[in-house]
Parts: sequence; C-alpha cells; structure tokens
Amino acid sequence: MYIPPAYEITDWNEITSFVSLARAGEFVTVNADGIPEASTLPFTWYPQQPDHNSQIKDYGRATTHMARSNPQWLGIEDGAPALIIVHAPGAYVSPVNYAKSKESGKAVGTWDYQVVHLRGTVAVLHDPAELMQIVSDLQRDHEADRENPWDLASANQDFLKELIKHVVGFTVNITSVEAKYKLDQKEKLDDRAKIVSDLQSSERIGDQFVAGEMKRLFNL
Repeated sequence: MYIPPAYEITDWNEITSFVSLARAGEFVTVNADGIPEASTLPFTWYPQQPDHNSQIKDYGRATTHMARSNPQWLGIEDGAPALIIVHAPGAYVSPVNYAKSKESGKAVGTWDYQVVHLRGTVAVLHDPAELMQIVSDLQRDHEADRENPWDLASANQDFLKELIKHVVGFTVNITSVEAKYKLDQKEKLDDRAKIVSDLQSSERIGDQFVAGEMKRLFNL
C-alpha cells in the first residue's frame, strides 16, 4: 500500500483497536486465471503482543469463513497469498476548509479515510470442529457488548451441525500489517479544526465518523 510518511500509523495498540472495532473486511485472493476476487467477510484477528523491546515479531493469524456456494474459495490453494482490507467510513473534505483556498486558490477537495491491510498466506479449512470454532469466536466477539449476549450454545445443535456443512473456513497467517490514516495531517492545525467543524455540521455518517477520529487523534 502506498503510504506517505505523514499518514503512516505504527502504534500497535491503535492498529489492533481499529481492526477490532471494524470487525469485518474485504477478503481478497487471486484465482488460477490471475483474476482477483473479493468477499466482504467478518473475521477474527489474533494479533501477538510486542516483545520486551516493543518489537512485533509475529503478526498472528486471522480466521474467517464464507458460504460454500461462494465460488471464490474454489480458486484458493493452501499457502496462496491473501489480503484483508479493513476500513472505516471516509469523508469528502471541501477545499473551502483550507486557508490557501482563499489566499491563492491552490486547493482542491480530497477524500479522508483510514485503512489497514493485513497480508498473509491462507489455509482452507473443512474440518467441522475448526469451522465451529471460527463461528463461535465470531459470535462471542460480536455479542460481547450486548447487555444480554446470545450464546451459540443455546442454538439447536443439530441445526448448527447442518449449517456448518455449507461453509468453508480460512486461516490467514499474517506476514505484514500496514496502516494508513489520511486525515489531512499535512495541513495546518487551524485548517484541520475547520474541517472537523464542517464535517460535524453534516448528517452523513462518514462525515461524523471522520470528524470524531480527527478530534481524537489531533486533540481538536
């Protein structure tokens, strides 16, 4: 991923938190004909923690699953490269927010966004026990913040066993992690504050989200 230095995020806690909150991403693979294929899938990432020197030596693994009727999995061989693209809502930033727009007219609109790329090698899983564990972990994580979390164990077990027959699982052993937050870091703080104010006046969900992230990251 192309990442200018101003937009690169290296804080491991920030990256893992971002991915955890997103909870889903675009699972991208390439089939035997060289054609990229992608599916939007919920996934669980098990990132490793930094060592005593604050170094990340193991990026962990991610697990997910898709319907067996989805032809993407047929083109995936064990050990093949895979990419999980994780993103948050983005927002258009109008040039009216930049002081240079009035001063020189040398400003245009831009798109602000946050994205994380998890790259690795994939293993295809068919074992019912492994598939059930993937589904169980997803259910656990997605129900965690509910007042009364639903428990997979409460479901009809015969129904679950039949359901599992219709899905394929994947483990992606993560080999690299890249994070990019393009939130107008190259602009003056006053301009960024004006961008936040402008986005907050919008009713678009993406605008509100980006404004909140800029306030959090830049203490605006």
